[in-house]
Amino acid sequence: MSASELERPQGRVLLTISGKIEQTNAVGEARLDRKMLSLLPQSSVTTLTPWTEQQHKYEGVLLSDLLLYLGASGGRVKASALNDYFTHIDLAELGRYPLLLATSVDGRQMRVRDKGPIWLVLPLTEYPQLDEVKFHEKMIWQLRYLEVLE
Repeated sequence: MSASELERPQGRVLLTISGKIEQTNAVGEARLDRKMLSLLPQSSVTTLTPWTEQQHKYEGVLLSDLLLYLGASGGRVKASALNDYFTHIDLAELGRYPLLLATSVDGRQMRVRDKGPIWLVLPLTEYPQLDEVKFHEKMIWQLRYLEVLE
């Protein structure tokens, strides 16, 4: 697939990805709307988080599937939120886990007030070793931008 084959978003852009990616639909970046994200392979994670009182089912696309789709070749990802909070994700460290870019929770589309429209959710219940502050800091909500780094 060449860069020109990546569709342009028809709806509001939810996520922009730049850096070491092959597939783009704008100068040096890929811009994805909700429909484009929903057409990628979908996965789910049911987990408890430090910010919720009970387990919830989160659905969306795995970060690994998104990076594969875009032809990403870096080893780290800088993830940034609407409020400019950012974190770095080391794919060698976390890439073996199902890191979910959740766009819905319990069957409902996530809104900004619900930590959406995209929340990077780690499966803390399934992988208790991830239930530490250093990994909680990676669970960025109101995700807006990913930059694939070396």
